Amino acid sequence: MFTRAGYLHMKLNWIVLLLTALLFFVVSFLILYDQYTQVGVWFQFSDLHHETFALSFFALAVGILIGGVIKK
Repeated sequence: MFTRAGYLHMKLNWIVLLLTALLFFVVSFLILYDQYTQVGVWFQFSDLHHETFALSFFALAVGILIGGVIKK
């Protein structure tokens, strides 16, 4: 059984993990939203300037979530 301090520590770890992943998802969305306001399209395959950073932040968020789920 978990002790109260151990449970709270584990819960705090998940909160930090989820907030970090959420931050990367939001940054990814804001990058694409900036492109939408400037260019008028969300994703443009011919000119991958904003998309490279948005996909990188999205991949970081997914990697953080997967890394948090995988048990050693």
